[in-house]
Amino acid sequence: MSLLSIIILVGVSGCDMRFKSEAILSEYIIDLSRSQFIAVDVPAIVMPISLPSRRDRQLALSQFDIGLLDFLSLQQCDVGIVAGKRNSILGKVMTDSQRFLYELDIIRAIESCDVKDEVLSAELNDIAKKKRLELPTVFGNAIINGEEASVFFSLSNGFLPLNYSTENQQDLLNALNRLVAIGENLVDLPKVDGRVFENDLKILMDSEYGGRLLYSLAQLSRYLTSVSNNIGLLSSEVCGSPLAYLKQQFEQHYVKKIQPYMGRINRSAYEVLPLLKRLIDLGVVGDEMKNFLNQFSLISTSSIWHRYQLASQVHAKQWSRLFESCSVSLRSRS
Repeated sequence: MSLLSIIILVGVSGCDMRFKSEAILSEYIIDLSRSQFIAVDVPAIVMPISLPSRRDRQLALSQFDIGLLDFLSLQQCDVGIVAGKRNSILGKVMTDSQRFLYELDIIRAIESCDVKDEVLSAELNDIAKKKRLELPTVFGNAIINGEEASVFFSLSNGFLPLNYSTENQQDLLNALNRLVAIGENLVDLPKVDGRVFENDLKILMDSEYGGRLLYSLAQLSRYLTSVSNNIGLLSSEVCGSPLAYLKQQFEQHYVKKIQPYMGRINRSAYEVLPLLKRLIDLGVVGDEMKNFLNQFSLISTSSIWHRYQLASQVHAKQWSRLFESCSVSLRSRS
């Protein structure tokens, strides 16, 4: 990327708050590149893996159909009422979150219904057992297959805001904790308040956190790696006034702006990502979704998070190496 392109990017980013963070990163590179000893070339953007399409996220579920005579015989208990809702016009177009609430209701209704017909009773018990086994799948669909997940994980929302902090995500943490509590108690058929459940999914959507974090980590890694590659080529020939200039840019841009931003990102991620992993693990998701979610892993060496941490460490080591080779001390080390 040419210096002119970076300058244009800074101007555009300054007008779009979603990419304000990129303006800060670009300014770091622009000012470093004013030195005759360095010319940072940022590689073309590499986007993280995008959220799979809804068709590839949604897992199939069994259908519960009963005949007219059986339906009439079940009117004396809740099975008929709940099944009737499912077979209504609105019931046939249930969202995945509504389907999850329905599955809890129908299992509860079947298991509490005293059916005199032994054949029908056995059939219903088999259905209830099968539906219990499917609950993690239904729960997984509800969490990752709706419009809420599409927005939560979207990469088009840009960076996490420059001033983002853990204080901004308390509603998100509360929602994740409530959803995790539901997932951990599926075997007990928890009575879920539909309005709270739907609102918690909306809180995830409104936060846009998943996609913003992934995008931020990928772009931070890209810029830090570009700087590291160039700093790593410098030798003691830059000691003296050239290094004094580079050190000034390092402190002005990285130490004072970028590093604090990264610190806020790290603190927020260490709160959110473990909860997100617990939530996803409580459900069942397909292979493509697993591949997408692996990018958030705090332990996988192939994750975006791991690459970001590695880029941060290498960036710090290259600067430290350069300063030490010129016997220059830092007031604040990265």
